[in-house]
Amino acid sequence: MTDTMTTEPTREELLHELDKVQAKLEKARRRQAAAAIAYASTPDGAAETFRRLELTRDDQERKALKTTYLAGLAMAGDEYEERLTRGNADDNDGPLAVIPVGPFRDPLAKALVEQRIMATFRTTPSSVETNKVSVTLLRLLPDQQTRKRMRLEAAADLGVINTNLTEVMATAWSDPATQRRLRTFLEDAAEPIDTALQQRDNR
Repeated sequence: MTDTMTTEPTREELLHELDKVQAKLEKARRRQAAAAIAYASTPDGAAETFRRLELTRDDQERKALKTTYLAGLAMAGDEYEERLTRGNADDNDGPLAVIPVGPFRDPLAKALVEQRIMATFRTTPSSVETNKVSVTLLRLLPDQQTRKRMRLEAAADLGVINTNLTEVMATAWSDPATQRRLRTFLEDAAEPIDTALQQRDNR
């Protein structure tokens, strides 16, 4: 039986293969970054990306998330302008914005983070006149896949909310009818939110 001779790859061949692998990895990274920006241009994606940005303590991750978040908002803005140009923007459409959760020393902010509750709004033409916007609350359930949403009205100076989510939630909770809607939306998260609001009031 004759032994089969094998030829070891040369250094140049190994380097060439390494270059191909690195090129594939870079292409995959660019594709992943583009997908993250595209998701951040949606209301859910913008809210989730910003919440991650609020929570991270890693400078490198913060920089990457900030880049993704801002690029996503820019894409959302471009898409809105495109809808305007095509005549496809309705009365509830407008530039997308995320409501920051608020200072973490606030017990309500802590509860909102723990229950994965976020919020976005759009500055619509009518909101500039009425000083009110429709806020979309988003709750990411513990399975990290299921998302629930609810809309409520909030005060907004010229269509822009200049406060944080703790203040928006506290104001909404103080209205009995809105609180009932919130409890239905929040389900098991309603009691932790209520407890946090009581702690907040007792500070």
